Amino acid sequence: MKNLFRDLKSQPVIIMTINMLLAMILYMAERLFFFFEYKSAFSDVDLSEMMTICFGGLRFDISSLCYINLICILLQTIPSKIRDTIKYQKIVKFIFLIVNIPFILANVADVVYYEFGGRRTTSTFFSEFGNETNIGTILLNTLTQNWEVWLFGIASVLILIIFYYNPIKKQDNKYHYLAGKSYYISNSIIMCLAIFLAIGGARGGFGLKMHPMRMDVADIYCNKPSHTAIVLNTPFTLITTIHKSGYKNPNFFKSEELDSYFNPIIIPDSTNQIKKYNIVLIIMESFSREYTSIFNKNIPDYQGYTPFLDSLIKESFAFEYSFANGIRSVDCMPGVLAGIPRYKEPYCYYFYANNTLQGLPEMLKNEGYYCAFFHGAPNTSLGFKGFANAVGYQDYYGMTEYNNDADFDGTWAIWDEPFFDYFAENTDKISKEGKPFFVTIFSASSHQPYKVPEKYEGKFKEGKIPMHKAISYADYSLKQYFEKVKNYDWYNNTIFVFTADHTGPGALDEYQGECGRFLIPIFFYTPNGMLPKKIDNQRIIQQMDITPTLLNLINYNKSYFTFGKNILESDSTGYINYVFNDLNGTSQYYLDTLMIQYKADKLFGIFDYQKDITLQNNLISQKEEFPQLEFMENQMKAIIQQYVERMKDNKLTANQK
Repeated sequence: MKNLFRDLKSQPVIIMTINMLLAMILYMAERLFFFFEYKSAFSDVDLSEMMTICFGGLRFDISSLCYINLICILLQTIPSKIRDTIKYQKIVKFIFLIVNIPFILANVADVVYYEFGGRRTTSTFFSEFGNETNIGTILLNTLTQNWEVWLFGIASVLILIIFYYNPIKKQDNKYHYLAGKSYYISNSIIMCLAIFLAIGGARGGFGLKMHPMRMDVADIYCNKPSHTAIVLNTPFTLITTIHKSGYKNPNFFKSEELDSYFNPIIIPDSTNQIKKYNIVLIIMESFSREYTSIFNKNIPDYQGYTPFLDSLIKESFAFEYSFANGIRSVDCMPGVLAGIPRYKEPYCYYFYANNTLQGLPEMLKNEGYYCAFFHGAPNTSLGFKGFANAVGYQDYYGMTEYNNDADFDGTWAIWDEPFFDYFAENTDKISKEGKPFFVTIFSASSHQPYKVPEKYEGKFKEGKIPMHKAISYADYSLKQYFEKVKNYDWYNNTIFVFTADHTGPGALDEYQGECGRFLIPIFFYTPNGMLPKKIDNQRIIQQMDITPTLLNLINYNKSYFTFGKNILESDSTGYINYVFNDLNGTSQYYLDTLMIQYKADKLFGIFDYQKDITLQNNLISQKEEFPQLEFMENQMKAIIQQYVERMKDNKLTANQK
């Protein structure tokens, strides 16, 4: 028995496991040290949230350590008896310390750097400070001014060195190995298992539909975006951003004149009396404008796939030209809820994803609203739950809360019809609490694999592509929802706003180009007649305009940050009828009926997009005929520069000018 215990505790895979646990303990200690160093900034973190933060932090610690120690994991699991020699284990120890010590020091050093950036350090640190000639002086000053941080860092390194577990250090150990091929077979299985666990640890889990963990996942485990700095660790933020270069400031304008070209801070009349209308935001998956009849009357014999949506638009304040700000679901959420467009990369996937946002739910919550988000997919899907937390939703209702897999479509999410019914019933329960509410539903059924429930097979026309049948089912689900909610007491006191997240697969050539693939329905429906029933063909609207327009409708009276505009201020002298979006690094700016394209600091496209929706006729050779062109270029450049500077400096709220 004694020999068996000796053999077991000296197994290289056990050695690796124990040392990984030691590193995990140090990471958690560094997290707590970080928290206590900035306790005044995190004074609203109570014990319950701190426990959730530590649990979430554990996932990020495991992920980091699996990335960092992949070589050591392989060295300790290869099926070879050489692993049980003193010399081999000394080499592994040396490699383990060499790769782990710099990350431990970086994790501790970030306690100092956090004060300047307001977030964990990413790989942009090296580009931002790469040209500093006085970096030695800077480091020396931080060393003397923050001695307790560096003392803690040195102590962490010493603990890792002193307590490194290595029982194979006195003599070569000749253990009783399994005979013949059995040794290699059993240890090959152990190696494969270790690699499998390491990959799962690095990704943050083993779900087939789970994306590798990103920084924005940290939002799931805390109540405020600023608290994500406690959840995360610096090794993770460095490793997962090392392949990204960060934004380079274009410096189109001097900082002091930038606001005169475009200012993302909106300052309403502070004397406004807030009108606490309920707000229901409906985001429909992949609902292109192409699928409607009402917006395609110019196409001969065209019949759409959204009869209910068309009828609702006729009763609403809608817009002939409505644009998405991005091309993916993750672009929609920042655009609609925080006024953040996509620029080159999805905001949620970039390393600025933990910046502090001024989200619509947070602003409404501060005015006494209850805010909740509904999405019928698994709660880990697309990072929606984390982003919902980041912008201020109090509750999230996903597939977990729905808790009835009988309504699961088998692939993606709960079918739209039962989930919309669930949304309606829960909204009614929410209304009975006596507070105004802002609730959001993100539909799911108009998504691959474009199926409909078996009981509805044959009910909806097939269309030209598989998506058409799924769209018709989603439209039918929307109809059933409105049939239900129109009988509720809160219905007439509610603003309903509708948008798609992005466009979907299409069959019409008009919607395949750089303009058409952004065209979606956006409209406001007010049962009490607050807004006119019309389709405006003069004003152009984008997803980012939803938040400022809603805030205007309720008479919001505090300053806020957005790259969007209040669409109802068309008579104001300061109103600009613009839209901005980005397609794979090509910036597109629309003003009234003209659209320009810009890439690599060069204007290369001018189009009359309303007459030439497929953008076949580039008017760049006639640019002297467009007196508004200089204004358009300056506006677009200012938007880009404001975006880059504020992302880098974490200044995405009205009080961070």
